Amino acid sequence: MSIQWELEQGDGIGLVHMSGFLGDEAVHRFAGAFDWIRARCAGPIVLDLAALRGWSNGGEGAIVHAAALLAPEQGPLAVCGLGERSAPLLLTSHGLGLIRLYPDIAAAVTAIAAS
Repeated sequence: MSIQWELEQGDGIGLVHMSGFLGDEAVHRFAGAFDWIRARCAGPIVLDLAALRGWSNGGEGAIVHAAALLAPEQGPLAVCGLGERSAPLLLTSHGLGLIRLYPDIAAAVTAIAAS
């Protein structure tokens, strides 16, 4: 299984819903999708992982790499929907300010709107 994604835009925020499995073989597809999304979203981007079944180490690294590509006015990347998944790279990136982690879409959008 590979990844699927869908982009919604509203109130200056790009909301990306991901599903499937972000394995090593899907990293290039995710990178291309994220480049496409960045080209269409001038504001902040929220990456919703609630429907993602999981990822490999390379897949998790691809999310961190994508966050590093955001322009200053877009970042940090808001990531939500991790649930109970182990995400050491995302947690480290959160600590460095590259990614902001939220429990769900509502919390992410509320935090972005307040900033």
